[in-house]
Amino acid sequence: MYDPELVKASLGEVKADLVVKGGCLVNVSTGELLEGFDVAVKGSRIAYVGPDASHTMGGGTEVVDAKGLYVAPGLIDAHTHIDLYCTPMELSRAALLHGTTTLFAEPDELANVMGFEGLKLFRRMVRGLPLKVYMLIPLVCPQDPLFDENRPLTLKEVWRALRWREAVGLGEAVSWPRLLSGDLDYAEKVALAQRMGKVVEGHTAGARGVKLQGYVASGIYSCHEPVAWSEALERLRLGVYVMAREGSLRRDLANVLPGLLDKPLARRNLSIASDSVDPEDLVKLGYMDYAVRRAVELGVDPVEAIAMATLNPAKRFGLEGEVGCIAPGREADMVLLRSLERVEVEATISRGRLMVKAGRLLFKPRRCRWPKSALSTVRVARGLQPSDFEVKVDARGPVSVRVMELESESITRERLVEAEVEGGLLKPPRGVLRAAVVDRLYATGRISLGLLRGWAEVGGVATTLNFDENNLVVVGARAEDMALAANRVVAMGGGIAIADGGEVCLELAMPLAGVMSLSPLEEVAYRLSRMNEYLRGRGCALGKPLNALLFITFVTLPELRLSVKGLVDVKRRRLVPLIVEG
Repeated sequence: MYDPELVKASLGEVKADLVVKGGCLVNVSTGELLEGFDVAVKGSRIAYVGPDASHTMGGGTEVVDAKGLYVAPGLIDAHTHIDLYCTPMELSRAALLHGTTTLFAEPDELANVMGFEGLKLFRRMVRGLPLKVYMLIPLVCPQDPLFDENRPLTLKEVWRALRWREAVGLGEAVSWPRLLSGDLDYAEKVALAQRMGKVVEGHTAGARGVKLQGYVASGIYSCHEPVAWSEALERLRLGVYVMAREGSLRRDLANVLPGLLDKPLARRNLSIASDSVDPEDLVKLGYMDYAVRRAVELGVDPVEAIAMATLNPAKRFGLEGEVGCIAPGREADMVLLRSLERVEVEATISRGRLMVKAGRLLFKPRRCRWPKSALSTVRVARGLQPSDFEVKVDARGPVSVRVMELESESITRERLVEAEVEGGLLKPPRGVLRAAVVDRLYATGRISLGLLRGWAEVGGVATTLNFDENNLVVVGARAEDMALAANRVVAMGGGIAIADGGEVCLELAMPLAGVMSLSPLEEVAYRLSRMNEYLRGRGCALGKPLNALLFITFVTLPELRLSVKGLVDVKRRRLVPLIVEG
């Protein structure tokens, strides 16, 4: 957008507010490293980039000495979710410490819990952040109306949200079978976004061949789901922008990038995304700086790796005139690196302001006031009893039951297991836990029951954070402890609780919509780490046992899931009984 003051600052007719002086410029447009370059900033925009910005400097110009440092564009997370665990303000602190200045975020959890009011709350949250957040309006609200009771966003609400300045498009179309079958809700919303000139984000897990072609033919030209280089290449050949994930739930770079190292043109349409980073990893590993470092370790040239987390995602969203490179007219978002290969952050500049220097934040996060409606979303019809988690059986003797067996944190397989019956109650065999989903959104009293194998031998764990129902999920070996953990979570207004031996031993309150804590990120990371460590000590072989509970209700990933309406056979898209007849 034409700004006469910015033009005058480029010419030196008015003086710059800030100059980054004498660094090695990482030019992601040409692949060059340009020694001894200056960058002059007026307001939040870049006015001049070149070997000598002295003509732009005056008595009031702040100078940042970048000698011996690499000056790169601020890093971009091309696809993430920041409405879980911590507030967006807490995450923004960590992001800036790690050189990340722009996020493309989809508030699935707030939308599913609070509907359109959740979207408006998220918009208010991110507007005051010291970095940029572009919004994607969720389509996974609910993931699948056959199995979820979450009230969907109306077409009018989607239209209103897409008109917001921050909204760049619709979020991921997770249930691609719904899209291919002409599902009216999907079709209307996708067509609306396209008429408004907005992007629609893809999610093509499991789609291949003609089904993938049909998905792309609908006008959805991105996907962050490839878990192997062959899947990425199939999509790239169809003109799909690929986002390779390196986050807390999926780490796919090692399986995607090596197979594409001999295809430089294909890599121009490949970005790095997190798909969310939890507080544990933000504290221990970092953010997009860590992801870029992994790309370099896997053989990608450092400048190109930075382009995958700057210019490439900016181009995907049509925002290369705003973010993604250091050039006149662009937003003044920069990260100063001590090492290009190790991506070591010395300083971060966001919107023309020095936000981080030598590992210290130079701004004070603003305090937020939360609406009462966001702090009272856990509505359970009554106090839960141990009997609520017992499976009642009319038959005598052993029965065959369906069990969700964990293959990984996110994938389950359906297994048929024989279980005994005593006094009309199912007795899960050794290693099989009870699982339950309790309605906490509408206080209907609905409870669905299932069985889980391959997790921790623990009394009871309850959580209100799960994709994307965000109902009350309870798992455990003892009904008494399950009830204790569940009631504790309800009393906290949402969160996670572990009960063992008749007492609650670990907990994390998440009262904001039942999905976000109001505590500092470091405290949340500590509590999550302790919980995961405790569950590993109870026999769970997964790196982060709590992640498995996030996916219990994920009714669009294989193979057997538990929703508030019952057990879901994902491949056949139908409800199935827990006890197998005959």
